[in-house]
Order: sequence, then structure tokens, then C-alpha cells
Amino acid sequence: CNALIGHMQHSARDPNRDHKHGRIYRVTYPSRPLVEPAQVAGASIETLLDNLTLPEYRTRYRTRRELRGRDADEVLVALKSWVPKQKDERHKLEGLWVSWGLNKTDSDLVKELMESEDHRIRSAATRVLRFSKHNVPEFDNLLVAAANDNHGRVRLEATAEASRQDETLGLKVLAAAEAKGLDKYSEPTFKTAKAVFSGEIETDHNKNLRIQPPKHLTDNKAKKLFTVGAEIYAREAHCGTCHQSNGKGLPAAGFPPIAGTKWATGNPDRLIKGTLKGMMGPIEVLEVKYPGVVPMTPFEHILKDDELAAVLTFVRNSWGNKASAIMPEDVAKVRAEVKDKAGFYQPAELLEMHPLEE
Repeated sequence: CNALIGHMQHSARDPNRDHKHGRIYRVTYPSRPLVEPAQVAGASIETLLDNLTLPEYRTRYRTRRELRGRDADEVLVALKSWVPKQKDERHKLEGLWVSWGLNKTDSDLVKELMESEDHRIRSAATRVLRFSKHNVPEFDNLLVAAANDNHGRVRLEATAEASRQDETLGLKVLAAAEAKGLDKYSEPTFKTAKAVFSGEIETDHNKNLRIQPPKHLTDNKAKKLFTVGAEIYAREAHCGTCHQSNGKGLPAAGFPPIAGTKWATGNPDRLIKGTLKGMMGPIEVLEVKYPGVVPMTPFEHILKDDELAAVLTFVRNSWGNKASAIMPEDVAKVRAEVKDKAGFYQPAELLEMHPLEE
């Protein structure tokens, strides 16, 4: 069987990945004619918009991706004449998604679809509204209207968005949703949003805005690196995904801690090399042995020198860690040294070059 269970952000590069066996990816009747592929690459804008009415989801998805790369003004002009011709609201919703993908959300279309008789359409339109405040002048009123919707799925979208807004609007939305009634799906989201405004919990976004460098970092450049690094650390599929927001990792899942360990605070070159190329193999951290079956993601082609310096400075000076800052020029120097290195570093290989400090 395949040694990999699941699809993590590094699975495509994992040496345990099965490259010998294929997989069944489509099942059909032998007598059924195959779907005629729609023209996407290089198609006219008019053809692409008509693709949005096709029943195949992947065709519509690829079409929206193609439209996102076209000239926004040309697409929006064509969209304005295409949408009114559509009888099916699902097709109009596709048009709304196209405008959203161009960062030019059609506010009139948002309002129209939020009044649909189909709660699924209203819910989808509210999802677009949540990420389009800068493009929808009546955002506040529409969000409150969604919180007053008769269907819980629509109210859930509004409730989820409430905690991202200022306290006046956020609490107004929550009050409206609560008055309409909470169900088992919306109640946890409602409680979390209320806790944000009460100060019981705070969002990662707010934490990053308020984060302060530790007092032992006195250099202004180091302080700035620390603050920028906090945001990078918290990004999805970056450091915090495995090592967690408290730096303690997930030992039961094979992810070691980086709080209180010389792997983080020791030799900067060892840390930079391991972060650039990734690590895989047995490793001992804080007297706990990890098999290292799941590799650490290589960030060589994901983060630039200044970004890598920032996140490593954050790691080396958080959760009680105290070490020197890592500068972009330090990363650039090591990057040049290891550019021809292929594959992951083994922890033992790094320790041979840079022994762990006592």
C-alpha cells in the first residue's frame, strides 16, 4: 500500500510517494460517449462565458481561472451583457464569481442574488459579500440582512463574518442572527464570534497586529524582522501548521517542538540549511526521538531571503527562546552555499556539519 496517508503540503516531494502505480480517476459506461471537451485556453471571452452554463464543474472551474487572467475591463463589459440573458440563477452566480475573481465584485448582482428564493444561492452570494467589502457600498446593511435571513445556512455566513468586523457592526449582526435562532451548525460559530468581542479569545489577525518584539531584541531591524516573521509563521501551510502557535509542535503526530530547543536557537547556519532544503529522517528533540517519516517542508522556493530571515528571527525569539536575529544577508549566503544540494537534509547530516550545542 502507499506509505502516504492523506495529502499534506509536502506530499508531492515525499520520497515515500508511490510513483509506480496509477489510479482510477474516471468511471463510465463503455457505451456512453465521452464528454466533448470545451474550449478554454485561447477561447474568446464570449465562449468562456457560455462555458459557465455547462454541467461539468471542472470545465466551469478552468473557465473561471482563464477569465481571471484576461483583461478585467474587457471581461466585465462582456459580463454585464451576458448576465441579464441568463434565466438560471446558478449561471448568474457563476458570473458573480467571475467578477469576484477579478477583484471587481458586481455589487448589484450580489444584492440580486441575496434575494433569491433558493437559500443556496443566497448563501453563496453572502460568501462573496464577506470578501468584497471594498467593492460593495452597502456592505453593512447587506450583512445585517443576511443575519436576518430565514435560512440558517445564510445566517451562518453572516455570523462567521461578524468577528472580522468592528464591534458595532459585528455585535449588530450577531444579535440579528441570535434573534432568528441558532442551530447546531451556527451555535459554535456564534459563540466564537461573541468570545472575540468579549476579549475571551482573539483572532490570529488581531494577535499579529498587536504583537510586540521581546525586550532583548534592541536593534530596530531585528524588531521589524520579528514582527514580519510572526505573520509568516502563522500563514496556512507554513511553520505554525505543524509546530503550532505555541511552538510545542504535535509530538503525537510526529511534529517536534521548536520552543526551548537548540535546533531553533543554536547555530544559525544549521537552522537556515534545514529550513531551505527541508529535513527528513530520525531526529531527537528535547530527549524525545522522532522517526522523521513526515519531512519538514523545504522553503527554498517558497520564501525569499528577507521572509526566511524574518520567520527564523521570530522562531528564535518566541515562547521563551532567546537568540540572535537572522539577517537576510545571512540567508543569502547560506542559500548560495547549498544551491546544488539535492533533496532533504538528514538531521544527522546537519549535526555532522554543525554539532548541537551543549
